[in-house]
Amino acid sequence: MLDKINSLIGSEYKMHPKSQLVDYYKLFFQGTFGPGHIIKNLSSAKEFLLNELKNASTFEAEESQNISFINKFYRVNINVINKGLLTFEDFFTAFINSAELANEPTYEKWIEYWNLIEKQISKTDLPMTNLDVQSAALWKLIKMKQNLSHSDIYRKEYDPHYRLIQVEIYDKIKLQP
Repeated sequence: MLDKINSLIGSEYKMHPKSQLVDYYKLFFQGTFGPGHIIKNLSSAKEFLLNELKNASTFEAEESQNISFINKFYRVNINVINKGLLTFEDFFTAFINSAELANEPTYEKWIEYWNLIEKQISKTDLPMTNLDVQSAALWKLIKMKQNLSHSDIYRKEYDPHYRLIQVEIYDKIKLQP
């Protein structure tokens, strides 16, 4: 498990070197639980994606990022729709179908995982300042079981526009340019 944690920390740092602790939390949480925690209503999820596609002006260069941890997920850049690699309907269907998990840990088990992950992060040379302050603030939110957003630094630097899609689903439906 430590190898998997360290590998994911390293790949996230390589792709998003300005990530903060909350961004790593979000990464591992998404690699465990996928999109199910954010899909409350299908029509509003569809409308939100349509609006994001319409209003987003910049996109990261990467088509997808493997964030697999307990379950296997990609963060798939919504720009694949604009590039014609997937239709809107195929993308949206893949996103919705990715909400079903084969292995969903309990909240208590997730907290065990996060404790281990945070210890590994603290052993790295990642360029995050005030890690103890970030950790204290993050734990307050975790204990309230809130859905967390990316840090302001992450959003400003990377302007993320993605959805979580299971690796198997995405690999079956993506088209080659």
